[in-house]
Amino acid sequence: MRSLLLAILALAVALPARAQTTGGDSLLPTAPTRALPDSELHVDLGALTGGYTHGDGAWMEPFASQAASGHLLLGGLTLDGGVLSLVPLQRGGAGASLTLTARVGYTGERWSLIGGPVFGIAWSAQPALQVLPSLKALYRVGPVDLHAGVLDVHGLVPAHVGASWKGLGLAYVLPLGARAWANIPLTSSLGLRVEGFAFRLGIAQSAMLTVGLTARPSPGTRP
Repeated sequence: MRSLLLAILALAVALPARAQTTGGDSLLPTAPTRALPDSELHVDLGALTGGYTHGDGAWMEPFASQAASGHLLLGGLTLDGGVLSLVPLQRGGAGASLTLTARVGYTGERWSLIGGPVFGIAWSAQPALQVLPSLKALYRVGPVDLHAGVLDVHGLVPAHVGASWKGLGLAYVLPLGARAWANIPLTSSLGLRVEGFAFRLGIAQSAMLTVGLTARPSPGTRP
């Protein structure tokens, strides 16, 4: 799985950048700037812990995570997808699982709204397949991006609202939790991304930390 994710990232970085027109060299109209980059791909590795609280304490299980996600803009039409693999790090508990996200929506000059299903496949669970709705929204106010989502981040994060500025983001996860992320540019088309969240929902609780790379074949977009 790791080799596949690295191969996907290498392919994205190798894609040619779009030709940029300047001055009077071209009579073609300039495409409108969108709230999201034309294309973007994330490849992440990390760890997740999840479980439940009870009267005598808490029961938690650790997992290793490997994920790839991204989006593609076709004009304003936005295609968004992702895959997440969770592998247990201890025996006797929950088994491995795979999550697939497929969302579609629209991105304008200052806003973006996408939604669709998240398919969770856990071989040791009953039923083995679970389908949940996922929604993500963004609204740009000057240099600040306002974020909101329901079952975002591969369906792992409940309803959340937050903001980001120059690649640094912070969000409140309902009813009790937080999510934070940082995008650090490395080159014009490649960046380092660190993200984490922790929340409690009823007796369930979860926390995750990932480190990965972000590829943007089209230069000139904001990190």
